Amino acid sequence: MDEFPFLIAEVAPPNYPNLEVFQIFDDLGGQLFREYRSDSAYKFKVIGSLMVVLLLKIKERFWKTYDPLTEAPTSSAITLTFKRNLEKHFRDLLAGKCDRLFQVQDYAQAQYLHPSYFSAVIKRKTGKSVSSWIAEKTITEAQALLARSTESLQEVAFRLGFKDAAHFSRFFKKYTKMSPVSFRQSLQG
Repeated sequence: MDEFPFLIAEVAPPNYPNLEVFQIFDDLGGQLFREYRSDSAYKFKVIGSLMVVLLLKIKERFWKTYDPLTEAPTSSAITLTFKRNLEKHFRDLLAGKCDRLFQVQDYAQAQYLHPSYFSAVIKRKTGKSVSSWIAEKTITEAQALLARSTESLQEVAFRLGFKDAAHFSRFFKKYTKMSPVSFRQSLQG
């Protein structure tokens, strides 16, 4: 992603190359096709190398100044869908329709994306990792439940998809620097 950041571009204006530039890509396409049809023992290594050449030529000719952070960072389709899915998942958790906290791979799978690619897009577009988004949302919901309900710590933990209260308490303390019990007590004083 660092070498070819344009691979996370979700929208791009059309670009119509001149005949000279078109010929470069046509030749590369022909080489790729011939290699694909060959019986060479090195067929896939050659194809891999030609793909790197193709990506470098694309970068050189069309994406010289591309910065993924300036490409509508807040209106990215992948980012917006992730945020909607995150909200929906927590509504489902709190309504008892789901019993586990989704991880990065669950959100990536929901958009039919590879987890690494999905994570790179979210990090690049928002400046925060998927894990950070999940943790922040979990803490926000946990604080709301602890503040407005009288449910036990075990019940709050289960509602948020944790298997036990001890794991939930460690998670909560890691992000807030106080235990759930201390947080609840701080609201009463």
